[in-house]
Amino acid sequence: MHLGHVASATEVAAAFDLTTVLLMLSARPPHKPSHRPAQIETRWEMLRLATRDRPLLQPGDLEVRRSGPSYTVDTLREVALAYPDSKIFLIVGIDAYAEVDTWHRPERLLALANLIVTTRPGHPLPPHGVEPPVAGREDCCYDPAIGGHRHKSGHRLFVHILDGLMVSSSEIRRRAAAGLDVSDLTGPEIAAYIRTHRLYEVSGR
Repeated sequence: MHLGHVASATEVAAAFDLTTVLLMLSARPPHKPSHRPAQIETRWEMLRLATRDRPLLQPGDLEVRRSGPSYTVDTLREVALAYPDSKIFLIVGIDAYAEVDTWHRPERLLALANLIVTTRPGHPLPPHGVEPPVAGREDCCYDPAIGGHRHKSGHRLFVHILDGLMVSSSEIRRRAAAGLDVSDLTGPEIAAYIRTHRLYEVSGR
């Protein structure tokens, strides 16, 4: 969790008039099976630190409390049940969305929520635009009036080009491994947490 995530979430919230952004910890991402329970605890603490004193941003622990792989479609169902009177938006970077067709039940995403795909450093948008998941395209149509795709549920697929701070997680890990300060990328509290717990240090350094 770093300042780029905070800036991006805040910018998207302003652009779409969102009153709350749940920053969901992906506890057991099926695409990254190497994550261990200790890593979950560490990432949760950094997420909690990043959202402290930022009322707009709320840390989400649904996937921490739920057993099994962290499937986004399951999380969306739980969020919809928890906020029955709210419009739900799933915010995802284009780097993650590029793999959406390999996700669990991708055809259900737009059935459950509006989808906002944002730009990410080093990951250009597709030259022909962002499309709904292949498995769900028969339930979607391109609406020229809004310049985007609409699902039969009424949910829409949005593309948002971020203007805010762009931070690379790999750069944070590289600098931390080298013993360099990362507070300009993470904020002082998370930088102190990384330093205190010696995260990302190379063994034997």
